[in-house]
Amino acid sequence: MPWIVQNLKDILCEQHERTVNNDNCVQFKGLTLQIPQTPYRCHYVKAKVWIHSYPDGSLAIFHGPRKSAAYNPDGSLIEEKKECVAP
Repeated sequence: MPWIVQNLKDILCEQHERTVNNDNCVQFKGLTLQIPQTPYRCHYVKAKVWIHSYPDGSLAIFHGPRKSAAYNPDGSLIEEKKECVAP
């Protein structure tokens, strides 16, 4: 059951479905959230995504099971650190 503890924040958050606009942005509570390019997709235009709204005010956008981006309460993008694995 460790996966439940790891995902508890996402399980207990508010989730809202949105369709991505032609400018690769979604609107949420007066904020415009730009979705950055990911290793899985270069854009999300017209895709259905889920916005997770957490109790601390932070936000995240999910496309299917993958988190595409995370945002501060003011809508600014949180740059997530990627771990480098040496070959």
